Amino acid sequence: MIPRTCLIFTLLLLISVMAGAQSNPRPEGAMSPEQVEFFENEIRPLLADNCFQCHSARVDTPFGGLRLDSREGLLTGGDSGPAIVPGDPFNSPLVQHIQGRPVLMPPTGALDGPAVANVIEWVEMGAPWPEALVETANDMPDPSEPFDLDQRRRAHWAWQPVESLDPPAVQDDVWPREGVDRFILAVLEEAGLEPASPADRHTLIRRLSFDLLGLPPTIAEMVQFVSDTAPTAYADLVDRYLASPHFGERWARHWMDLFRYSESHGSEGDPDIPLAWRYRDYLIRAFNSDVPYDQLIREHLAGDLLPTPRLDLKGQLNESIIGTGHFRLVEHGYQPVDPWEDRVKWADNQVDVVSKAFLGLTVSCARCHDHKFDAISQKDYYSFFGTLYGARPTQRAIDDPALLDTNKHALAALKGEIRDRLADAWLEAADTVPELLLERLELPERLDAASESARGPRGELLDGSVLGTWRELVAVEESEVARAWLEVGNRWESEIAERELFNREHFELAWDFSGADYAATVGHGTGRSESPSFPGEFAVARRGDRLLNGIYPGGAYTHLLSSKHAGVIQTPRFTIDNDFISLRVLGGDLSFAVLIIENYAVPRGGIYHLRYSPKQDKMAWAQWNTSFWKGFTAYIEFATQDDVTQFTFDPEDSRATNRPTRRGDGRSSIGVSQVLFHDAEQTPRETVVPILHLLEGLEGEALSSRQALASRIGRQLRDVVSVWRDGRLTELQAVFLDEFVRADLLPRSLEQLVELRTPVAQYRLLERDVPVARRAPGVVEEAAPDQPLLVRGNYQNRGEVVPRSFLSALADQPYPEPGLVRLRLAEAITDPGNPLTGRVAVNRLWRHLFGYGLVGTVDNFGRLGDRPSHAELLDHLAGAFVEDGYSVKRMVRRLVLTQTYQMSSQASLAALEVDPSNRWLQHANLRRLDAEAIRDSILFVSGRLNPAMYGPSVPVHYAARHGLTEGDPDNGPVDGDGRRSIYQEIRRNAHNPFLEVFDLPKPATTRGQRDATNVPAQSLTLLNSPFVIGQAAEWGRRLAEGEAGTIGRRIDHMFLKALARRPTDAERARVTAYLMTLALQRKTSEHLLLYDRQVWQDVAHSLFNLKEYVFIQ
Repeated sequence: MIPRTCLIFTLLLLISVMAGAQSNPRPEGAMSPEQVEFFENEIRPLLADNCFQCHSARVDTPFGGLRLDSREGLLTGGDSGPAIVPGDPFNSPLVQHIQGRPVLMPPTGALDGPAVANVIEWVEMGAPWPEALVETANDMPDPSEPFDLDQRRRAHWAWQPVESLDPPAVQDDVWPREGVDRFILAVLEEAGLEPASPADRHTLIRRLSFDLLGLPPTIAEMVQFVSDTAPTAYADLVDRYLASPHFGERWARHWMDLFRYSESHGSEGDPDIPLAWRYRDYLIRAFNSDVPYDQLIREHLAGDLLPTPRLDLKGQLNESIIGTGHFRLVEHGYQPVDPWEDRVKWADNQVDVVSKAFLGLTVSCARCHDHKFDAISQKDYYSFFGTLYGARPTQRAIDDPALLDTNKHALAALKGEIRDRLADAWLEAADTVPELLLERLELPERLDAASESARGPRGELLDGSVLGTWRELVAVEESEVARAWLEVGNRWESEIAERELFNREHFELAWDFSGADYAATVGHGTGRSESPSFPGEFAVARRGDRLLNGIYPGGAYTHLLSSKHAGVIQTPRFTIDNDFISLRVLGGDLSFAVLIIENYAVPRGGIYHLRYSPKQDKMAWAQWNTSFWKGFTAYIEFATQDDVTQFTFDPEDSRATNRPTRRGDGRSSIGVSQVLFHDAEQTPRETVVPILHLLEGLEGEALSSRQALASRIGRQLRDVVSVWRDGRLTELQAVFLDEFVRADLLPRSLEQLVELRTPVAQYRLLERDVPVARRAPGVVEEAAPDQPLLVRGNYQNRGEVVPRSFLSALADQPYPEPGLVRLRLAEAITDPGNPLTGRVAVNRLWRHLFGYGLVGTVDNFGRLGDRPSHAELLDHLAGAFVEDGYSVKRMVRRLVLTQTYQMSSQASLAALEVDPSNRWLQHANLRRLDAEAIRDSILFVSGRLNPAMYGPSVPVHYAARHGLTEGDPDNGPVDGDGRRSIYQEIRRNAHNPFLEVFDLPKPATTRGQRDATNVPAQSLTLLNSPFVIGQAAEWGRRLAEGEAGTIGRRIDHMFLKALARRPTDAERARVTAYLMTLALQRKTSEHLLLYDRQVWQDVAHSLFNLKEYVFIQ
């Protein structure tokens, strides 16, 4: 009974409240941005290349009377009738002919399979054909003519310098409040139109609140504003809204549409983009702080390269570096067999997004050929492509560098003191080693470094340990020691020669990170040092009796001061030409070495399994079979647990019954010394072993007794400790010293090292206070060389190398420094002389406040886009925006304070006749709220809105289907924990059904203008969605449990809260009559009806279903 009553009541209110209200829709037949882009990228170039020579206006008599250069020509057809049947590709002659039925077209040769599929898809979607404006159609470039960049640049308005003109004179000098109004009024007066009357204050505050905050105004705000008679009342309201933290939430969401924000990569499994929400929070903070627009551009393109990054001192964040996170928000294929093809696709998406978002240009349309219509060459595209090519995906530490360096210098100084004291203790211990060896001829098993597996076929030792050799020699008679020692020396001379020959024949040294090769690495993090670590380094254990584990060889390490220090070390890019790669690594706590092929950093097992997690604090060899990937480029990433680009267990841990658990304290460590390439499945043989150091300098001299051997061991040990104290060791000295440390012949226990207890305790206290870095997705620059042009866009057909520079139409000087090309691109885009950046920016702001941009195609300022409806106004605003320091808030304030913004949405009859689409802005556009504003307003009105800002996203609530997202996580709550929509998780494979039905865009490319559809599913959603019903129930409960008052007052309250106005007398009477009917049915009094939550839920649900509720007037 109640749902039926609710529906009837809703219909009555719809009739009474919204009779005659209409929006300003797009012109009939308008296409979605995706359809326009599909046509311009796939269909128009195809027709121009293959059909226009015979079937267009350029020939006097089109062949067969058929023209294919317009939709009208396709529908009219030629001698044989229409060429297409929109929506029916199988009965369209054009589709039949390109498939060879009955005659193959074009006669020059068959189209390839993807081209045919594109034509079929285009016809199936209704054959959309975006026509250029009438005034530009005649001078539209002929796509078949030779590409003339200079002519196209001169001919099109968007490439011309911004002319900051003074506002024009107008007949009505009273109406305009500022320059913007004069530009608008001048056009209206020329068309014989008068601007609409001002909107009433209830309408105006609701419009302003949704535009600036994405939320309805509070009743208190409405009462204050409506009753405020001060001349500054509206300006004061604007300033309060601009200062609200909700401003950033609203405008960050607009920006997220430009950069196809998503928290997953899509395709099978839909893997996470780790911590993507930090990029969203960065945007909110940026808009609330009014970070200049040009600074945002620099941070997005090169935030990791800025010499002086922008720091948030309060939050202790490096804000600039977070801006590069948008590069990671791309869609990845599932285990692509050809990762280069996948990389070309998502790099193309990066070019498309950056060029549209900042320049309003479809640069990606020049991937396969020179742009068919705009002054963009194919070389321009590959210059752009090459500029972004070197941005490797990674996880970046985003804290203020000063915070990350907490106690770093103090730890380094204290570690030096510990080293000095430890050396003193070891020098004393070294003197006792000979005596200890002679007293205990049979070494305890824990000191015997030689295992059975380290012996040759005759029982000889192969590991090269000193203590193992000592054990071997003490087993012979005293008289045989000299002979046995000579045999050891000869054997090891021969053994090392064989090992070196074996290594030379089977292995190619790719990088030795203990020396000059380290300078070629790419990386970041507090734990990544500027130079390699020399042999002899160590790490102080963070707890327990043991001070250290051992002595490290030369190499690159992340944890020499603290295992909390983030660290990423990446090799230079290389082409995989060998079947195997071996790496010598150490580490723990789920650190990783990962082979990243063509920047595909999304390990999902299968063919992408080449990752290794070291599990000991001593160098060991790991090996990968890379034969499958020969011919591709790659790099190796060595990273601590939270810094690896994409975390997943290595094959060994994946197979384990009890998998290791990820630490929550940020601790992890990794070190690497060498990387080798080889073609045989062999392990490199060690050529740096401790015994060699003992043999050094003897030159055939025999040691005739155990005493002599023990004494030499002691002397050598003392000498090495002395060198270790004063500076760097050789690799031989380091492995020699390490053996005695790990065998505890040199003390490492604090129980023995009494003098070190205090400094070690101090060190551990300092280390404990080292902060755990916060991470966010980002990039690191590899300083890649210029990239080749891909002939006709074919990723397998590489052509000439294209120097990296900005668009040729604006600047053509190559960027000088390979490692700073993204920074140079940012500088070119933000150059005040760039005519596109300012225009595109203010046009986007205008679109969000007025419904449509001054240039209707906000993402396309090219020849196929719209001309400006008010070209002089656009330039006036663009010039002012740049001169005013690119302040978004000040520009928004200027626009909303205009008379133009404050007009009512009531169109005059003359305007409906002369300008039905309201391009000249005779009145305000009636706009439907976007998906997030509808959802957030429902939460706000119901009282359920959780005002908490920032933090991890609320898991998406989606239809229960398996295999869509990583790990099939549980559905999020229906109401999203009451959080605003901007904090709801956005995944590529699982969408919030409520937001989706109200046109939340798919995160594929830049969407500066969302669809605003009006489909039955939206009405059904408002009636039947569990979310809407739940919030109506919540509002009903709060009303029923609140103060009693009267029915009339409660109705007024509900209308004010939901619609920002009081009900009309007729509306109040209808609702009251409905409630009285319910009281009679339930045999209850009017007073008790006030406490019936179901009744008020019904009324609340009805208000949510009003058309007025989801529109801004």
